[in-house]
Parts: sequence; C-alpha cells; structure tokens
Amino acid sequence: MSSSPSQPPIVPGPREPGQPPSAPVYQPPAPAPAQQFTPPAYQPPVAERSLLEKRPEILIGAATVGGFVAAQILGRIRGR
Repeated sequence: MSSSPSQPPIVPGPREPGQPPSAPVYQPPAPAPAQQFTPPAYQPPVAERSLLEKRPEILIGAATVGGFVAAQILGRIRGR
C-alpha cells in the first residue's frame, strides 16, 4: 500500500508506457465446502400393508376356490 493516505494506491501494471502489462497471478480455486448429511425433519409415513400382503394364504385359498367354482361351471356346461 502507499505510505500516506493522500496518495492513490499502487496498482500493478506497466511501469513505462511501452512495457507490456504483467501476467495475472494464478490463484487456485477455493475448495468446495464439505457437504454434511442432515436427516429429514420428519419421517415419511409408512404405507400400511394390505390384507393380502399380510396374509398371502388368503390369496392362495381364493385362487383354489375360484378354480373349483370354474371347474364346476365348466362341468355343468359340458353336461356332467
């Protein structure tokens, strides 16, 4: 900086009119701040499972009964 406050600050550049300006000084980019994981402010609600997801044997039983009923109907159509 300058020695007295009344003088303008020293600016780097050419000292004489014919001299080329100096190259800019390389400054590496500042490192990115480390991102920290913050948990969500609330827990999303857990979807309640349907009855068939809780008890898959109901689905198997319904398929068995449906097959039995379909066999009875087809048997009557064929004349048994």
